Formats: sequence, structure tokens, C-alpha cells
Amino acid sequence: MRYTESSKSIQNTVIYDGGCGLCQSLASWASEKTVKDLKFIDSESIEPENYGLSRKDFDKYIWLIQSDQKKIKGVFAIAEILKRMGFSWMILGFIILTPPFSFAATGVYALVAKNRKRFGNCCS
Repeated sequence: MRYTESSKSIQNTVIYDGGCGLCQSLASWASEKTVKDLKFIDSESIEPENYGLSRKDFDKYIWLIQSDQKKIKGVFAIAEILKRMGFSWMILGFIILTPPFSFAATGVYALVAKNRKRFGNCCS
């Protein structure tokens, strides 16, 4: 299903790599635990230009496009998603955003993102 301009402005949108089994599994898990104001969309079902991004942007990061059109990427998007989950996950989201944990989280995110295709469908 293709999403249109009008559908993206309704809620906060999480865009993840739809060609990555790990990403699909984590997006599915997170969508079950977050509040209803997040819509999870796989990057292969939309045009990146509709969000002011490129296909390369989608290949590198998970994106949280907020309802006010603010774009948050990578580990910072993950932290914001976690903050919308239950209390324990919310605490983890705040920790991820706090130095020095944010530096470590950024490094871990970069390592996993770079190697995410190696996980294949092990998490599907």
C-alpha cells in the first residue's frame, strides 16, 4: 500500500527499512507497545521525496517524522519511540538521550545499522 501526503500528516510516522528482517521484527514489536499516535511504515512502500528525504536516507537510518514535520533519525528516533512505550521503556529512552549513554548508543546503533542485513530473517 502506498501512503500519500495527506496520510503522513495525521500522526507521527516511523519509517524503517522494509527490506531488513531485523528492522521489520523490531518495528512490529514496537508498534504493539507504543501509543496509537505512531504509524509504522516500511521505507519500500513510500516515496522518500514526500518526506523531504532520499532513498539513501532511508537506507541509513530509521526515521521518526513528527506531526509537526520535525525529522528525527537513528538512535534519537529510537529513544523517542521508547519514550512512548510503557514506563520501563520510557526510562530507557531517556537514558539513551543522556550523555555519556547517548555516545555509546550512537555507536551501537551505527554498528547494528551497518550490519543489519547480515541478520537476515533470523528475527522474522
